[in-house]
Formats: sequence, C-alpha cells, structure tokens
Amino acid sequence: MKIFITGANGFIGSYLANYFLQKGHKVIASSRQFHASTRALLIDAELIELDVLNTSQLQNLPVQADIIIHIATANDIISKNALRGIELSAIGTKNILDFAVRNNISRCIVFSTLQVYGTELLGDINENSPLHFQNDYGLNHLVGEMYAELYVRQGKVQCVSVRPGNVYGRILSDAFNRWSLVPGCFCKEAHESGTITIKSSGKQMRNFVSLENLSRAVDCVLQHFPDNYECYNLASSQTNTMIEVAEKVQSVYEHLYQQPLQINIIGAEPAVTNLFTVSLDKLKMIGFTEDPNITLETEINKIFHYLKSK
Repeated sequence: MKIFITGANGFIGSYLANYFLQKGHKVIASSRQFHASTRALLIDAELIELDVLNTSQLQNLPVQADIIIHIATANDIISKNALRGIELSAIGTKNILDFAVRNNISRCIVFSTLQVYGTELLGDINENSPLHFQNDYGLNHLVGEMYAELYVRQGKVQCVSVRPGNVYGRILSDAFNRWSLVPGCFCKEAHESGTITIKSSGKQMRNFVSLENLSRAVDCVLQHFPDNYECYNLASSQTNTMIEVAEKVQSVYEHLYQQPLQINIIGAEPAVTNLFTVSLDKLKMIGFTEDPNITLETEINKIFHYLKSK
C-alpha cells in the first residue's frame, strides 16, 4: 500500500511514517521542511516539502497513493493564535481533501484530538459522548472533522477522524521541539536540573497513549476502513494524574542517574481530580489490542536515554 502522510517532520508524523515503512508499505512523507535527522530516519520514503495552505502547490502536485493520513493540523501552541489555528486545521484539512479528490485518492484519515470532548474530561468517554470543546485547540480540530464528514456525505472521499489522547513516546528525530508535552517536559527538567516542577496541583488526570499503540491503532483503522464516516478515539487504558506521571519519571530518573529527584508542586488548582475513562471498545471491534510491553515507564526510560545521548 502507498501511504501519503502530511506533517511527517513532526513528533507523531515521523513516527507513523517510520512505522509504516517498517511494515513494508511505500510512504510519501510531506512537511513544510524536513530536519536532517528526519530525512535520515525516512531515507526509504519519498519526501515532499509541502505547505498544506499553499493551494497552488497542491493543485500542481500529482501524487499516486492509496490513502492520506493527515496530521498537519494545529497543535495546542499554534491554536493559541486563533486565526492561524483555525486556518491550519480547517482550511488546511479542506485543501488536503480537495487534493485527495483531484488525485483520485479515495481514503483519508484526519487527525483530531480527544479534547473535542473537553479539556477536563469526566466520566466514561466513548465516540458517542457529547462534544464539549473548551478551547480553540478542540474547536479547530472539530471544524477539521466536520470537513471530513462533509466530504463523505458529498461522496467525494471516504474519511475517518481519529482523536488521540496525550501522545508520548520515544523520540526518533531531532526535529522534536514539543518539550511542553508530558512526560517529556518532566524528563527534560529532571535531566537538566534534577527537579520536576508542577505548576498546578498536579491532580488533573489525562489519558496517555504511546506512539507505538497509536500507530497500531491507525494501522488497524487502515486495514478495516469503514464505508461511512466514522470517528475513533485513539486512547489507551492509561489514565494518570500529573503527580502520578511525575512520580513515574522520578522512579526512572533515580534508577538511571543514581541520585534523588525532587518534585515541586507550586499550584493549588485543580482542587479535585477529574476522574474519567476512555472506552477502547470501538477500536477493539476492528481488532485493535494494546501492546502490554509499552508503558509510561518504558517510554520515559527511552526519553531519558535520548536526552543523555545529546
């Protein structure tokens, strides 16, 4: 199968592109630019420097592929600029869907976020749960999802939207610059200063999905692509508070560095933990299973080894 991946210089995109190359697929990887280490990682892929907002470039780019995996949408940092965020997630997604139509690429997976259900999730979350976006990041991705659903209704492209939780895992490319993400930010501070600072109460809970299990889930969706528009939550069975994650980082750090690590909590909010679970039933129905060997601890270990190598 030939797979076209946008945002392939990023944290998720570079991992997915490498994952599918290792599976024996042909990969066309696109990004506005590629870091040298990403080029080396994806040496067997066809690399295209592409801006998803450049309509003239897209209109003059003939590509043969079986499916597009569209990841070049607005992250939480870009979404702080309302105009840039909505432009990239909405117009960029529409441009890629038009690109698929022009090139007769019949299937597309659009990356969204679990935050379409809210920032502080509560209760049991599944794909039928009410949408309750609370920031521009969630709203931007929801508009991208709506474009995907629209194109299915119009009979133009078969589309699936996937909603990842908090993605973490081994860093494969030096292009990685998202050190605000947990647990990476905890690992980086620990490596550099021997401390972890939580600028909140640390009681907020998040769902953490590894890059490997996310890739396995996307692969599963690809192999069981629906005829109608569908959404899948790319989550995991791992829900932890920030304090719990910091303590896992602390345990791995003290084993690797053979010295104590102090955790500093300097906030009071939130006062209580937002207890929730994310159902994996819909993914399991198409054959998805989590790799039990991939845990926060195993991937934190790999993040520390990456930091020590630099």
